[in-house]
Amino acid sequence: MNNCVLLEELLIKKSQQKRRTSPSNFKVRFFVLTKSKLAYYEHRHGKKKTLKGSVELSRIKCVEIVKSDIIIPCQYKYPFQIVHDNYILYVFAPNRESRQRWVFTLKEEGSKS
Repeated sequence: MNNCVLLEELLIKKSQQKRRTSPSNFKVRFFVLTKSKLAYYEHRHGKKKTLKGSVELSRIKCVEIVKSDIIIPCQYKYPFQIVHDNYILYVFAPNRESRQRWVFTLKEEGSKS
């Protein structure tokens, strides 16, 4: 039941820069939200998806829309952030409706865990 897929979509993720020397970059990832976790995969056409990271919903502290006056350097212009542990995961949706759906569902499911 916890593996039931609630949402899945190609979104863009900003690197978390966990190391000081890591560059800031933006990658297209296939995001999958279940009742227990948010996972994201490397997505290449014709290849098996490779898990790149995941966050248990119980570890998410905050999910909110990011409003910014700076230029967003990727093609998806609708950012939101997921605060977990000591990190902030910045995710960019392709449109306003997609962003709303992800933020609402993450908040809804996160409050249940």
